Amino acid sequence: MKASLAELRVFVTLGESGHFTRAAERLGMSQSSLSASLVKLEKQLGTRLFDRHTRACRVTEAGAALLPAARRLVSDWDHLFSDARDFARFSRGRVTVAAPNAQCALLLPPAIRAFASSHPGVRVVLHDVPEHEVHELVRSGVADLGIATQTDARTDLVSTAMSSDECIAALLPSHPLAARRSLEWAQLAREPLIGYLPGNPVRRMLEEKLAGRGITLDYAYEIALPWTMMGLAREGLGIAVATMALRPLAQWNGLEVRTVGRPQFARTMTLLRAPGNSLSPAAAAFRELLLGSVVPSA
Repeated sequence: MKASLAELRVFVTLGESGHFTRAAERLGMSQSSLSASLVKLEKQLGTRLFDRHTRACRVTEAGAALLPAARRLVSDWDHLFSDARDFARFSRGRVTVAAPNAQCALLLPPAIRAFASSHPGVRVVLHDVPEHEVHELVRSGVADLGIATQTDARTDLVSTAMSSDECIAALLPSHPLAARRSLEWAQLAREPLIGYLPGNPVRRMLEEKLAGRGITLDYAYEIALPWTMMGLAREGLGIAVATMALRPLAQWNGLEVRTVGRPQFARTMTLLRAPGNSLSPAAAAFRELLLGSVVPSA
């Protein structure tokens, strides 16, 4: 039978104290149990580790040679459990989240700040990527969690609905349509628009919904980044068609925000994780925070 950690700990403690009574007190065990553990270890190693002198002892040449290795083994084991406790208490760790740039800029920062205040030792890593890359980052394990638009396409990822994100129009306060409290899609169809690139989930949703009403939108600019959309709208180059998640960005650019349509079209934002991959305690806690503290879309 191989030496156990308890026996190695007896060896190290006795080597440091040089005294049976003090070593037993430090380990919280009786002297007889300590002596029995030491004898067992010496038999397993096939060599004498200490010369006994009443209650005191002196390490032998073999013991002196083996003591540093035993000390390292005990220390490594203690560090292993200390690290594990840190992760369990969220004193350490890392959470990786993949999300489109708008969510990284507007949705996640308040959540990260709230999480950091209660778990300062956990690092939250963001992958600010186009939405079509989110699924693959979660699937491959690069990201613990992902935020993406819910679609009808089948996926192998575990998806949990987070929030509803309604469509909006962002326009200059001087635009004639800004005088209205809400707009209709037929009105926007007569205007030069600034919208997402073809294939974007929001644009695809709009095209599918509006096709049933016989409405086609005229995009003067097709843009990937929301800040570019709002910048163009700020210069009067068109009306930006986006979602309520970009409302703060539109307002920062001095634009008016109007809901569009009755009923309003909305996408569902989902939180993704890979099936079969258990989340770390920190990642699980961040997931619960996101599901419980998502800022309402309106």
